[in-house]
Amino acid sequence: MLFLTFWEMIFWGLNVAVCTQTLQGVDMGGSIIIHAFGCFFGLAASYHFQPNLAAQSPNNVSSHNSEIIACVGSVFLWMFWPSFNGALAADGNQQNRVFVNTNLSIAAGCIGAAFTARLFFGKLEMTIIMNATLAGGVAIGTCSDIITTPGGSLWVGFIAGIFSAVGFNIISPWLANKINLQDTCGVLSLHGMPGILGGIASIFAIAAVAGQFDKDYFPVIASGGGKTGQVMAQVYMILVTLGAAILTGWFGGLIVKRNVFNPPEILFKDDDHFQDVVDKYPQSYHDIGATKDE
Repeated sequence: MLFLTFWEMIFWGLNVAVCTQTLQGVDMGGSIIIHAFGCFFGLAASYHFQPNLAAQSPNNVSSHNSEIIACVGSVFLWMFWPSFNGALAADGNQQNRVFVNTNLSIAAGCIGAAFTARLFFGKLEMTIIMNATLAGGVAIGTCSDIITTPGGSLWVGFIAGIFSAVGFNIISPWLANKINLQDTCGVLSLHGMPGILGGIASIFAIAAVAGQFDKDYFPVIASGGGKTGQVMAQVYMILVTLGAAILTGWFGGLIVKRNVFNPPEILFKDDDHFQDVVDKYPQSYHDIGATKDE
């Protein structure tokens, strides 16, 4: 998979350059150019990784311990998401807007996710708690420095939490059944759909508040394109990113499925990546721990 990583980084960098320099779109937290691109690149590539076998694999399951550990990771992500979104903020005022809007959005995302899970699915499922509660941080990224009212960021996060929860419980299983899309980590529900929502939210945010900022704040407006031009730049950024991610991901997966890249024969297990350990300890990882304890 090392080749696929380099392949993705090449086209991710090109897409960022096209979207931010040529199209002059704005995406402070990377909802489009990071989250959406990574999601649809990975999903397109995964079509070549034995999806029929993956759907029937007994290894494609979680355990209580793995979910608890992952939940701890979700807590850390939830706490530090404002720092991620605001890493490229140019000054204190911009950084403050990013931090406040991100905090409000991820809080509202938790409410939206929990509300949806409890009301429509009957219980607070661990998958939703671990993932959909982070959707607000993804969705607010693009317009985290643009929204100037707390209500705007709260609504973005709340809607993202609902969409993500629905995605995990309804959309992902439906896609797996209809087109055999094996989204084992739920990237569509956590990164793809909230990322697109963030891009759409930036369109409305720019249309609503562009006049409150200095004209040099938005690249297209600064170059004389006007508010409509900046809005269209956001639209083009979404479309170009989706097209580039799906196309390059599909070809990347087509390349790395060749035998020369040693594709894994056993899915959802890391044994091939730790062959020296497997050769020395042929037992399962659980048995390794038991042997050491003894």
